[in-house]
Amino acid sequence: MEFKEVYAKVRPIVQKTRREYYVKLWEPEDWDQEGMYVLYRLLQQEDEIVRDESRLLRYFKVKFRNYVNDILRRQSTQKRGFDRLRYEEIGEISHMVSSGGLLTDELVCLRDSLARYRSTLSPRDSKKYDTLVSGARFKGRKKLLRSLRQHLISEDKI
Repeated sequence: MEFKEVYAKVRPIVQKTRREYYVKLWEPEDWDQEGMYVLYRLLQQEDEIVRDESRLLRYFKVKFRNYVNDILRRQSTQKRGFDRLRYEEIGEISHMVSSGGLLTDELVCLRDSLARYRSTLSPRDSKKYDTLVSGARFKGRKKLLRSLRQHLISEDKI
């Protein structure tokens, strides 16, 4: 029997476990990948388990849930590590704490400058600007970025 077919049998266990537990930063694909890893390890240890489906499901469920519990324990141990850090007076280390971004007046000026830049664009370039802001890639991206940079520099000099 092929590995994909065997995994298809145990995948519902992975799905149910995913609904019951929350592992930080795991996407659904990560759950599948970890399920395949646990299944692979189980098949390495128990050669004949593929022939007995009920035994396969029982063993996999126990192995996979234990694996997820170990991951969760490791996460909570890392989280508790922050509680054990030594106390520092904020006044002594304030120079090391970064600011939260732009100040309100800077943010207002930036938004105003971007709105003025957008008003100078053609409808076609305006669509490209929307694409740029969304973070997507497109043809002519560098040209638009250079144009925007020039606009912001000239706005800064005013």
